[in-house]
Amino acid sequence: MTETVPNRPLDDLEALAWLRSQPGGRVTATAAELGRQWGWNRMRAGRRLKAWEEAGHICRNAEAIIVTNPVTPTVTEAADVIVMPAVTDAPRSMTPVKFAALIAALALACVSAAFSIDGLTAIFAGAFWPIIIMGAVLEAGKLAAAAWLTEYWHAAPSLLRVVLVAMIGALMGLNAVGVFGFLTRAHLDHMAAADLALADRTAETEARLAIQREKVADFDRRIAQIDAAIEASTRLGRPVGAMTIADQKGRDRADIVAARQREAQALASLQIEKARINAERRRAEVDVGPVRYLAELMGTPANDLERPVRLLTLALVAVLDPLAVALLLAAGIHARRAGRR
Repeated sequence: MTETVPNRPLDDLEALAWLRSQPGGRVTATAAELGRQWGWNRMRAGRRLKAWEEAGHICRNAEAIIVTNPVTPTVTEAADVIVMPAVTDAPRSMTPVKFAALIAALALACVSAAFSIDGLTAIFAGAFWPIIIMGAVLEAGKLAAAAWLTEYWHAAPSLLRVVLVAMIGALMGLNAVGVFGFLTRAHLDHMAAADLALADRTAETEARLAIQREKVADFDRRIAQIDAAIEASTRLGRPVGAMTIADQKGRDRADIVAARQREAQALASLQIEKARINAERRRAEVDVGPVRYLAELMGTPANDLERPVRLLTLALVAVLDPLAVALLLAAGIHARRAGRR
């Protein structure tokens, strides 16, 4: 084959016509050689040859490229129009399925990236903004690499494909670590905040209750002492002395009884407050009720709430970022196949 460099790059129709114009519709050349003949690069020539082969326009073997459907110009134009979406750089149509997959992939990727970056900032608290910038750039690079592999998988060198797949896997692992840190921290922060607030209020209420009980018990002892003195005088046959003691201590006793009633009311208020705290504690336990039921379904003890939470977190981590990457790949594959029809 004699190589001639065209004045301008051939379009797809002209390249197909050039192939048909060869003796017997047969040419022995590599994609790089054909690319130079048509004014294309090797990657573009390889993609076009693969698309024409899948459309049935050519047949390739280890030695030659053979045009399989030498048809009339009218039919050739119609056939080329059919395969043009796959072999040209025109914008691909946005089908509803592709659009939905793309939107879902981007939404999942954004949520996963936000959770992951937040979790990584908790792990590396000394470099807050650098971690945010690094995490955002890495997430964008991961999605761009996945989209690039979808588009150029067959044309890319094998080593580059292996490296990009390995990098995407490593970035997904880092994302999983960040998301796991975010979710577990959210669970532990909620539980710790509730326990701390209720523990402080419970300790304060218990201390006040103890003091109040002592005050009421002291008043009870003083009243009992006065009553015992009056009873002892009466029992010894000294009613006059008993009356004198009663007169002397009557006002004191009345004051003590009044003070005792006030302290008893304060004690009752504290007991009501303690009951409310216990009710809040039970209400807080209701928040982890689904986790407790999940633990029972898994066969773990009802008081062991951390194991089901960890397993549920791992399940979320396992589907969040991988699903985003898978949907992005699916959207690209769908578009590429739609273009070949």
